[in-house]
Amino acid sequence: MRDIVAGVTLASMNVPQLLGYARIAGMPLATGLYTALLAPLAFAALGSSRHLVVAADSGTAAILAGSNSRMAAPGSAQYMSLAATTALLTAGMLLLARILKLGFLADFLSRTVLVGFLTGVGIQVAIAMLGDMLGITVVSRSTISQIGQIALGVTRFNAPTLVLSLFVAVAILVGRRIAPRIPISLVLVAATIAASRAGNLTALGVTTIGLFQEDCPRSACPS
Repeated sequence: MRDIVAGVTLASMNVPQLLGYARIAGMPLATGLYTALLAPLAFAALGSSRHLVVAADSGTAAILAGSNSRMAAPGSAQYMSLAATTALLTAGMLLLARILKLGFLADFLSRTVLVGFLTGVGIQVAIAMLGDMLGITVVSRSTISQIGQIALGVTRFNAPTLVLSLFVAVAILVGRRIAPRIPISLVLVAATIAASRAGNLTALGVTTIGLFQEDCPRSACPS
C-alpha cells in the first residue's frame, strides 16, 4: 500500500512539473509526458548513475529555450526540428561518453560552480513561471524581457489566479513542515482539479491546460 501511495504521489508531482518544463522549453505539453515514460526506460537499459536526472529538467528546458528561440519561434515546425536535433545530438554524445567511460570528468566540476548554476537556473525558472502565477501573459523567452513584461502588466494581474498560486505554494511549504508524512502534493493536485471542475475557474480567468493534442504548438493550443 505504501508503494502505491508513493507511486501516485510521485506521479502527481511529476505530471504538473513535466508539463511546466515543457512549457518553459517552448514545446508541446505532451512532450513533457514522453520524458516521464521513455527516458526511464532508456536509462534502465543504458544508465548506471543513481544521481542522474532521467526526465525533463528545469535547467535543460531553460537552456534549450534560450538557445533555440534565437533561431526559430517557439512552437513552430522549425523550432520542433531544432529541439529534436538537439536531443539526438545530446543523446549521441552521452552514449559516446558512456562507451568511453568519461564519467570521471564530473569529478572535476567545482561544487561552487554547480551551486551557482543551479541557483541561476532556479531564478530563471521562477521568473518564467511568475507570469503564470499572476495570470499575466508573457511572450518573451529572455529573462530580462520577461521581468519587463511582468512589471508592465502587474496592475492587470488576475486575482483568482494569484490566490490559487499562493495557496498551493504556502500549503506545500507548511505541509512539509507540520505533516511530512502526508502526501500534500497529491492532495493539492486532486483538490485543485476538483475545484477547477466544480467552480469553473476558467470563467474567473484562471488559465487551464485545456485539450491535449500531440501536434499542437503551445501558441495554438486551447487554454
